[in-house]
Amino acid sequence: MTTMGDGSQSKARPMSDKAYETLRDAIVSCELAPGTWIKAAELSESLGLGRTPTMQALQRLEAAGFARPVKRKGWQVTPMTLQNVHDILEAFELTAPSLVVLIIRNATDEQIATFAELVTASSPADRSASALSPDLMKAAPIRYLVQMCGNPVMTEMALPLATHVERVFRFGLLHDNFLDRVHVRWRSAFLEALAARDEKRAREALLKVIHVGAAELHRILQGAESIRSVPLNVERAS
Repeated sequence: MTTMGDGSQSKARPMSDKAYETLRDAIVSCELAPGTWIKAAELSESLGLGRTPTMQALQRLEAAGFARPVKRKGWQVTPMTLQNVHDILEAFELTAPSLVVLIIRNATDEQIATFAELVTASSPADRSASALSPDLMKAAPIRYLVQMCGNPVMTEMALPLATHVERVFRFGLLHDNFLDRVHVRWRSAFLEALAARDEKRAREALLKVIHVGAAELHRILQGAESIRSVPLNVERAS
């Protein structure tokens, strides 16, 4: 026999899931910018949810590293710092070569073409020329890249990291000249290598994209406190 309490919990879980996904996507896209304060009561009202599912969503965001509770102040979107960026991109740098191997082996030509469209759509300068559907425009290219690998274990392990990488690069796109000519050149080289199924070139180009992005993010965040002065062993591509 199902009790009233059980029924409430079964309804609360999907509502908290929806709240979590809505907030996570807003944080990753930087619609909710790093450091933004979130008032639980106002959030609950805007989402049309009760306190319990709202708090569950915030606690999941905390566990995932996207928000943090601050005593007597409420909740805050996790700030973007040099150390945070370093840790995220260093982990992605180590994961990227294995992803490339699996993508070259398992991804379909259609998936590679879709990924190229998503990458193009993610650049503000290219958006007006894009004929992508609204669903594709909302999609996240780095998360899609992970899903292309065709290995469910790798996908499950790498998707949380990819979500953080997505946020880091979206943050960079809020600033002028983040996608400089060097970055765009290596991005194009990566797409060409994927289309040609050239594992060595694809691996090299993706690592260059990460390194150049790290250097640009360091420039943006250089005034922030950090244990290390430069994220990654940054090699400025020529």
